[in-house]
Amino acid sequence: MSLTSNTEHHLPLYLIGSLFEILSKKSTHPTLPSAWNRSESVELIQVGKNGLRAKYIGGGLVDAAIRTDYPIPQECGLYYYEVEIINKSSNGYIGIGFTTKSVSLGYQPVWHHNAYGYHGDDGRKFHASVRGEAYGPPFTTGDVIGCGINFLKGTAFYTKNGHNLGIAFRDVEGDFYPMISLSAFNETVEANFGQDKFVFDVVKYAKELFAETNENEAIAMLNVIPSDL
Repeated sequence: MSLTSNTEHHLPLYLIGSLFEILSKKSTHPTLPSAWNRSESVELIQVGKNGLRAKYIGGGLVDAAIRTDYPIPQECGLYYYEVEIINKSSNGYIGIGFTTKSVSLGYQPVWHHNAYGYHGDDGRKFHASVRGEAYGPPFTTGDVIGCGINFLKGTAFYTKNGHNLGIAFRDVEGDFYPMISLSAFNETVEANFGQDKFVFDVVKYAKELFAETNENEAIAMLNVIPSDL
């Protein structure tokens, strides 16, 4: 678990009133992902000054991926982020999802069993497979794709331009990082980790989720019962 002692931190609106908000008020608390990790960025991906924009600068035909600076705290119960497709190449396939720290970023991460993704060229979902499975519609330049993990139910879902596409993966558990993969020259995306308003109404989604989940059960499920709660 990544921790920070900084009491001044950004908390996305959908986590207000959640267990994570309680934990975030402690002197040492979990840290949310906030930017793409420059320190482990492969040479084919250029990260913008704000840490949110990622651009493929290679010649193409070689996949490359990038993870965030921090893993997703499972204490969130729910985690969600969005990616705006600034530019998608006609012969590329942008992937959006999440991965563990152990997965290499120098190839297509979602072929690994510790990574999950949704591809823009064909709308297929991928997890430990090079073929993938049918899931949602393709996406392209101008679209906003959201990715959410429901740790309380062990599921993951995606959204497109504010519309929930439904459950993509089940039995999801682990220490994951938000991740994107690019494969064609000049492909560019920009992430929203909660610093701006989301296109999808994740606040409503979160309220419904947390309302139907008993707080004590949630704490027990996540095994994060602080001694001073």
